[in-house]
Amino acid sequence: MASYFPLSQRPRRDESSVSSNWARHTGTVLLELAGLLDSLSPEEWHAPALRTGFTVRDVVAELVWLESTSRWHRLTRQSTPSLDEPASLVAAVRDLSTAALGPTAKRTISQLSHAVVAAYEVARATRHPLAVDSLASGAVALARGLSGPVGARAVTNERTLVATDAGWSVGRGPAIEGTAEAIVLFLFQRGTLAP
Repeated sequence: MASYFPLSQRPRRDESSVSSNWARHTGTVLLELAGLLDSLSPEEWHAPALRTGFTVRDVVAELVWLESTSRWHRLTRQSTPSLDEPASLVAAVRDLSTAALGPTAKRTISQLSHAVVAAYEVARATRHPLAVDSLASGAVALARGLSGPVGARAVTNERTLVATDAGWSVGRGPAIEGTAEAIVLFLFQRGTLAP
């Protein structure tokens, strides 16, 4: 029976480096985002983001809150002190990056997703380029397609989303092409993806 499972027929190889720890990728994305935020003008901080009622500043403040509070605090809606000044937000993102890049840091795919989605949203809203490693963007898209809300899972059950600039695809069915940024933002309901 086991011979019918697809993974059982793979050639054997060393997989000791495979890990569910996304700390290095999370730290790298946050470091890239901090660099982008350093270059923003005051007007860009108040530019509308991709979600109704959100500004770029709101997106960054939300990311800092998500990455610096425990899941329990978020579920019980306990708040942390808010950061309003752009300089404080940049410093907080840089601190989060440093912590994630530490030698013993551990980060989940959920934490990587927060960082990637916020970075893409800020980049799109401000029209600044931002580099995200293809492994990180692909992992975020795959995780969302497998365990995200029903809408995201439905899309990846019916269509294959092909990242033309990152060399990955998720889903099954007829292909829809787009950039990694466009696909991730689409899966997180921050944009559309033309069929």
